[in-house]
Order: sequence, then structure tokens, then C-alpha cells
Amino acid sequence: MQRMDQLTILKLGGSAITDKARECTPDIPAIQHIADQLRDYDLPLILIHGGGSYAHPFVTRSGIGRGLRDQSQLRSIAETEFYLSQLTRIVCASLLLRNKLAVPFHPLSFVTFDNGNVKRILLDPIRKALRAGLIPLLHGDLVFDESEGIGVLSGDRLASLIGPRLGASRVLLGCDVNGVCSENPRTFPNATLIPEVTRENFRLVLDASRGPSGDATGGMGAKVREAIRIAKNGCECYIFNLREKKALKGLLERNRITGTRFVPWTNSRKSSKQSRRRA
Repeated sequence: MQRMDQLTILKLGGSAITDKARECTPDIPAIQHIADQLRDYDLPLILIHGGGSYAHPFVTRSGIGRGLRDQSQLRSIAETEFYLSQLTRIVCASLLLRNKLAVPFHPLSFVTFDNGNVKRILLDPIRKALRAGLIPLLHGDLVFDESEGIGVLSGDRLASLIGPRLGASRVLLGCDVNGVCSENPRTFPNATLIPEVTRENFRLVLDASRGPSGDATGGMGAKVREAIRIAKNGCECYIFNLREKKALKGLLERNRITGTRFVPWTNSRKSSKQSRRRA
């Protein structure tokens, strides 16, 4: 039986495990490197992978992120689910080759929205998989919305939803940059890394992360908002570079690495327990 108070949720960002410039193209070496770092990790773990080039092109072209408006969009829903399942299988295969036993869960089948807000989420099967010693493998997904027809549930938002409900001790959000910077490092080379986000400076960090994004799920600004939500619920969170050599292994071993740590808001434990009771 696994100890749930040591649960880690790890998000594998789509930008880190796929080539976002080419549709449905995995970065196999990156996925294998991640699996290598997970090989000897034996504490409870939930993996969430982003969609990257397996989802974002279909969501963006069809506009289904803004709801279901036309029957022609149904094809994009089916395509997105088909290609996301392919990426899940690629990640699963790399894990299985290293004797890491992952089982897929598709949010389309256990989460529903109403006007963009979560209405229902069923986590009992995921809890049972964890207690059996398996690794639940989830992904950012489309979900049915009672008001809009369809909506987008990003992997980061999924992590912030299930983390407090499952009593996770920490959430690790892996991406293709070193963390949150004072400005967009791709536009401003002199941008500096923000090593820690607290309840005192979080508003400044939110402002720094805002900006245009071609990402269907909102880019760094959305990631920061979810990380702050996780910290408010009393759970430690990191945004870090999944492509950095052995950064993941260092975090799993609780060593210091380059990245941005979101410090838990210590008086939020009560709200975290209430979230778990509602699930």
C-alpha cells in the first residue's frame, strides 16, 4: 500500500515532450530521458502530460476552446482525442520499458464543466490505482461543458484540481524554460529568474507572467495562475525546466535546482481538506 501523504504530481509539459512546430511529433529522446529519471522513484506518483503538437493545432484551428458552435467542430474533437491517446501510448511505452507501471486515465471521461468551471470530477479510480502501486497517467484534455458544449482542461489546471483533492505533498510543473522570469526570456534576453513566489510577491509575479501566447492553454501566465492556486491550497509547487539534464531527478530527491518554487500558504490546509471531502 502506498502512502498518500507522500504523493507527487508531475506535469510533463507538451512543449518539453513534443515538437510544437510539427503536428503530432514526439520528442522521443526527451521522453526517454524523463523515464530514465523516474526509473528508481518508488513513492506515489501521478503523471500528467500536456498535449503539445498532438492537441493544440486541432483546438486552435477549430476554435473548440471557445465552445461547441458548429457540427463541423465534432471532427476536431475526435481528432484531438485520437492523437492525445497516441501521445499517451508513447509515454506509457517508455515507462513500461523501465518497469514503471502506468495506467491511462482520460479526463474527458471523468471531468465535466459548466460554463468553464468544474462541475463534477470523479477521482475514486485514480485513488484505487495509486493504492495498488500503479502510476496514473493523465493528460490535458477536452471535457464536456453543460453550457458551452465543450471546453479545454489544461494539464496545469488538472494538476491544481486534483492536487488538493488527493492530498498531494507537491506538484511539479515541467516545461521548456527554467522557471518564471521577470519578463519573457525569449523576448528579453536580460530577464531574470524569480526563484520563489510567496503570498507577499505573487501579484508582482502574476503581472510579470502576463503576455500574449500562441498556446491554446494560455502559456506561462496560465501556468503561474495554477501554481499560485496550488500554493494557496497548502501544497508546494515548482515550475522547472524538464529538458535540463537531471533537473527532474534532483527535484524528486528534494535537491536544490534552478527553477521557481511556489511556497505553500500554510493557513490553507483547512481549505485543502475541504476540497478532498468534496471530491
